[in-house]
Amino acid sequence: MSKIVVFAEEGFKGRTAQFKNNVCDLEEKGFNNVISSLKVIGAPWVAYHDKHFAGKQRVFQEGEYATLDDKGKFSSLKMIIDDLDNPEIQLFEHAYYQGRSVTLHRETNLHDINFSDIASSHKVKGGVWVLYQHINRQGSQLISFPGEEIPSYFPLSFNDVASHVRPLLPKP
Repeated sequence: MSKIVVFAEEGFKGRTAQFKNNVCDLEEKGFNNVISSLKVIGAPWVAYHDKHFAGKQRVFQEGEYATLDDKGKFSSLKMIIDDLDNPEIQLFEHAYYQGRSVTLHRETNLHDINFSDIASSHKVKGGVWVLYQHINRQGSQLISFPGEEIPSYFPLSFNDVASHVRPLLPKP
């Protein structure tokens, strides 16, 4: 059974709650903008800064997170239940799928393929993908789901910043 256990204080202390289903508004559960540590059992989860799965995002795979870089900023949580097999994403240099493009099937440092800091749109053919602002899985994240097409990163404040991408992989 997959679940996320959240804590109001770092180090798994303070008020706690566990969720086994998506939570579109943490305020209704008394945990809006207070999560400071968490544990994920089973499927990965995405934490969003805004209600209704909007705003900045952070993915958490199975494990324990005693301290969070963006603690106290989450307002909704979504469990990833999508098929993680056969990952494929197509990145485009310009908005609306224009310009040079590259198709990826595995984790890639975009510096290595001369595509860093230039992507402006994408299409996900398979899997769940995490795009990172910096190399080595650092900085802001943009999570994209199977079949999702993002015609422009401008409204997401993510234009020309992606430096690293990776698919979430199924458990062996």
